[in-house]
Amino acid sequence: MRWRVRLLLLPLSLVLATLAARADASCCVKAKAEGRACDKKCCTEAHKAKRACPVCQKEASCCDKAIAQGKDCAHKCCVEALKAKKVCDKCNPKKEAKK
Repeated sequence: MRWRVRLLLLPLSLVLATLAARADASCCVKAKAEGRACDKKCCTEAHKAKRACPVCQKEASCCDKAIAQGKDCAHKCCVEALKAKKVCDKCNPKKEAKK
């Protein structure tokens, strides 16, 4: 009986692992991938001053820095991810991968 329960839980664990594997990008990078600008007050004020938001982007990626300057990131991997309306996993690593 126990092996049947484990067998049923295996697909569920795979789905949860896939969901957890999403890039841990900032709100601005996620918004850019969706084709819009970040609408958080702290980010819009920081971007007006052409800098990364100190609240949301403590470890600013290349994409965060480019968005703060009002540009698109020039890295090839980021350009391809943006075309696919995704976040670049290489430049916006997961939290557990940073540790």
